[in-house]
Amino acid sequence: MENVRHVISRRSSLASIGAFVLASRAALAAESPPPVIRFAAVSAGYGKPFGQQVMGIVQAGGYVEAELKPAGVRATFDYPAGAGPAINEAIGNGEVDFAAYGDLPTVIGRAGGLATRVVASRGAEILYVGVRTGVKAQTIAEIKGLRVALQRGTINHQLLDRLLAENGLSERDVTLYDLNTADQLIAMANGNVDVVFGTGSLLNQQDQGIVRIIYTTRGKITPDGFGAFTVTDDFAQRYPLTTRAVVRAWVKAAHWGSLDANRAAVLDIWARAGTPRTTLEQNFTGVSLKRQNDPLLDGFYLAQLRNDAAFALDNKLIRRQVDVDAWVDRSFIDGAIHDLTLQEYWAPRALPAPATTR
Repeated sequence: MENVRHVISRRSSLASIGAFVLASRAALAAESPPPVIRFAAVSAGYGKPFGQQVMGIVQAGGYVEAELKPAGVRATFDYPAGAGPAINEAIGNGEVDFAAYGDLPTVIGRAGGLATRVVASRGAEILYVGVRTGVKAQTIAEIKGLRVALQRGTINHQLLDRLLAENGLSERDVTLYDLNTADQLIAMANGNVDVVFGTGSLLNQQDQGIVRIIYTTRGKITPDGFGAFTVTDDFAQRYPLTTRAVVRAWVKAAHWGSLDANRAAVLDIWARAGTPRTTLEQNFTGVSLKRQNDPLLDGFYLAQLRNDAAFALDNKLIRRQVDVDAWVDRSFIDGAIHDLTLQEYWAPRALPAPATTR
């Protein structure tokens, strides 16, 4: 009897899925999606036109094209060397429909007038502070007076200011060089800077004996390293069903990338962005990909976003407050998670966000 119930339940589920697919295709056909959807994200800094995190999985697996196959939509992916600030510029110029990048530059863009909506979390980034080999500094407090490289207006800038403040310092206590990721790595290798605030690419330089890691957010709950997946207001208003389909593709990719059985394949995909495979293994050993690729706009994420907005205002990176509740649109991800019956997969995070250092 139990087997019969299982078969009936399975048939009912398949019937529901089939009905949903047919309804989705009919709705998309009625809406007429654009022939090309343009994505932008932050790369690994090696000049390779390939994404990291969920975006890399979306790109590699053709998730958007598959979700919108009936309409024959093509997805394009751009990874500007200027990272978040360059993505903001591209959005302002009307060159991007969807973008995945750090919370701080998205906040700065929103405060600057960019008409976007946050429709999912990009996931988290593990950040590092590396000191050039030969430089004696062992702690953040000891980087006082040193030459520090990072890119202004990014999540690494937020990490710098937070750590300096925690150690009784400010940006006035270091010599700051505003460099993109590729130039940071070159400057460090050439001895032109002493300290870099960056991502997992610093692990590769550590393996080469160029830097020593003195701090990482790995394994810590901090307000740094989070990111947003955004859509322009114009696109969401003109193509609401297509936007939901894109977010559904995003959630599908995040789910696939969170499964332990796919871990090796996920690292293979992320290596296409130029980061050595061994570095990726080092970066993510012991790290839950389910949490790393979490797309939820839950209370924890919203608290982090509010914290970022307060940080940006306190540090005069923006001139007006950002209304996070008016900016975040949960309808698309809530709909996508419902469509994919993943309501029980990612549990909302209960940990509170740390208070902003003021």
